[in-house]
Amino acid sequence: MTFDLQALISEYSSWPPATAWKVVPPFTLLWAAYHINQYLNTRALNNGVQATFDWKKEIVLVTGGSDGIGAATVLKLAERGTAVIVLDIRPLKFDAPKNVHYYRCDLTNQSELKSVAETLRRTFAVNNLGLVWAAQTFLPDMVAQNHGHFLIMASQTAHLATAGVVDYAATKSAALAIYEGLQTELRHIYRAPAVRVSCVAPSAVQTKMFRGIQTPASVTLLKPSDVGSLVAEILWSGRAQNRMTPALAYISPPTRALPDWMRVAFQDLGKDVMSTLSPHQPMDEE
Repeated sequence: MTFDLQALISEYSSWPPATAWKVVPPFTLLWAAYHINQYLNTRALNNGVQATFDWKKEIVLVTGGSDGIGAATVLKLAERGTAVIVLDIRPLKFDAPKNVHYYRCDLTNQSELKSVAETLRRTFAVNNLGLVWAAQTFLPDMVAQNHGHFLIMASQTAHLATAGVVDYAATKSAALAIYEGLQTELRHIYRAPAVRVSCVAPSAVQTKMFRGIQTPASVTLLKPSDVGSLVAEILWSGRAQNRMTPALAYISPPTRALPDWMRVAFQDLGKDVMSTLSPHQPMDEE
């Protein structure tokens, strides 16, 4: 067999060579690129460090677990026998299995919750201050053992604010920043690379929070159990993950890199979706 250098140079003078597409179909290249990207994401989020979780000994703490997504998460975890502790400012809205333990967290001056200003303060207090306080309370022990998993609930609106829920979107954007910051601090400042930090960002869910939402007939809202199952799946996996649900929600993050006129156009498409929301006041339901 003779070696034709000139033919080889001619074939590979441009990229990709014609034969490359014959040997490796474009779909195969896309499949490979997707899995390589997934591998690199997993490695980066988990700091390239393996971790083992013994679910006969692990304890999961769920804040805001009395109803809605929190309750669905608790019940899903309980199905498998995982020990769960629930912290909430409201009483449980379900019968707790024997492996679920509930503790009430009281708010001060509850009479002020009727005012708009106090409602706004409470939104930020629960979604941001409560998140920071939980991190300050529980992460030191995880750091000391270089073991544990801290999962943060964000929202699709953290990536692209929607008209009608600006305050909520702001708190979820802050939660996303806390997630990203904790992930890098645990690795580089606290030297605890095996402590997992995950984030879940769902779109609208069938809870009282989104009562009155206007969505096209073709769009089906997530159920609390959908999100609860995803949270349990992430925790049981033992791997840090940054997930959005459903898959269509992933359309939001790239909009941050678009020109402003395109981002505004995306926001305009959803201008009426949240305009008629009548969310509940949790403290009024006791």
